[in-house]
Amino acid sequence: MLCRRVVAILVCSAVLAYADGNTFTRVRYNGGSVASKVDPKDWNNKLTVTPDAITFETKDNVKVVIPPKSVTSLSYGQEAHRRVGTMVALAILVAPVALFGLLHKTRLHYIGIQYTTPDGKNAGILLQGDKDNYRAILVALQGVSGAPVAVSEKDRDFVPVSVTTTLSKESEPEGKEASAAGPASQPTSAPEGATGTVNVTTVPSGADVYADEQFYGNAPATLKLKPGKHAIVVKMAGCNDWSREISSDAGSEANLTANLEKKQ
Repeated sequence: MLCRRVVAILVCSAVLAYADGNTFTRVRYNGGSVASKVDPKDWNNKLTVTPDAITFETKDNVKVVIPPKSVTSLSYGQEAHRRVGTMVALAILVAPVALFGLLHKTRLHYIGIQYTTPDGKNAGILLQGDKDNYRAILVALQGVSGAPVAVSEKDRDFVPVSVTTTLSKESEPEGKEASAAGPASQPTSAPEGATGTVNVTTVPSGADVYADEQFYGNAPATLKLKPGKHAIVVKMAGCNDWSREISSDAGSEANLTANLEKKQ
């Protein structure tokens, strides 16, 4: 009975922590509408995403608070660099967009956020996540803003399957346009009536959740899965991986709680 109470308390704490939002500190500021002089190669700026606000604070204590409803677009990879970079020509940006990563040999995970200021002006920031957090950042930003993530064809495979994407026109072959009816702009999950729901919570909270080797976000996470068998894997640094195989039916709902064990 005591163990059950402890687990219940931990799960409740995890839900409350999730409601407080997600905070990411391994973030670079590569330029945009925030008047900061922070080096674009420096990490340890802070991005906090909650249902009420997207808050970005640089190492030199410059802060911008973006209401999720004011976000006009999200973008990833080279498309993020292109979209925010074009704002320079419109004299919208106050901090130049860094170009140091475009020819980098390793993949740099650019994330663009374009939004409207309270006085109706266009604004945008170009961030860079690392390989361990950029997917969670994209999931969190889309979760609160509802905006699809614009991405080029060559970068699509790096976006989490749970994130709705649109294919940028610039990445289409000549003479072909990305349309709303095209496969690139469709949500990556199946239609509501043809999927089952799997709710995944973890103790401790915030672990990475995968279904069939595709990243779905940080726990607690809601997975929309097509009917059939699926492999659910939960990962967190310092803990042993947790895995289960489940069967999903259209319209079904299941709840999974992963109690993670620390590595010895």
